[in-house]
Amino acid sequence: MKAAIIPSVHSIVYHGISAAPGAAAFTVELLARAPYSARDDAGQASFGIALERQRGVHAIGTDRREDFDTWVGTMSFTPPGLDVFSESATGGEYLAVRWDASRADAGQPATRPQRTAPPALLQQALALRGLLVQQAPPGQVEALVQALLAGLDAVHAAPARPQALAALRPLYARVLERIDDEIGHPDEDLSLAALSAQVQHTPLAFLRHFKQLTAMTPHAYVNERRLQRVRRALEDPRNALADAAALAGYASQSHMGTAVQRAFRLTPVGYQARAHAGSCAPG
Repeated sequence: MKAAIIPSVHSIVYHGISAAPGAAAFTVELLARAPYSARDDAGQASFGIALERQRGVHAIGTDRREDFDTWVGTMSFTPPGLDVFSESATGGEYLAVRWDASRADAGQPATRPQRTAPPALLQQALALRGLLVQQAPPGQVEALVQALLAGLDAVHAAPARPQALAALRPLYARVLERIDDEIGHPDEDLSLAALSAQVQHTPLAFLRHFKQLTAMTPHAYVNERRLQRVRRALEDPRNALADAAALAGYASQSHMGTAVQRAFRLTPVGYQARAHAGSCAPG
């Protein structure tokens, strides 16, 4: 396999060519939280999964723009030939795999189905993010890319979100906003009991609904939001390690180090060095 990884503070782009006979080139993009206005290449197919909530406007197969609010765990497949425009003032971390149209299933309809990913598929995407950030050997990246693409069937097979569950989104959106507001304060109560009480649901019902909406448990979501925040803090060279830990709401610098090491097999110092070096990379 021939491959290259181009890291930067804003994104990581991986170009690869599978060693399998007749296989085409593919690109993996780990898009960081940043404003964007983009149109997909209609000559390619793509599979994407949101790793962070983002809001904006998009137009899918039409010039009509509509608001979107995509939560973590939302996966989508875009077949070749479908024109997709998307724009966001803030963006959000997003993992996309794109490949030549020749590799797409010819029978796929010209629609862009979106579903909440099975939790295992989201974990694969997070694991692939970790490999990209740590610049892992190409073979490891290739294996996880293939596993994600195998999840394409899940996009089409997964049932549409039940109307009753969709009706809970505004209520649970306030929970997500609370988490973002309080994540930087380790003394705030973001326990299952506290969050479920906010929506006046039993802890068991809250846990079930939250996982159906985000493909994560509330505890895992809080940890992921804290990790997202500390990464952005580490990418800013003005922040000392202690400042980064405090901004993300970690109880100590040691707790921050454990979280970063677990996700990326890098120490916070190593993550800083990788991010700052990548900011000068081409592309």
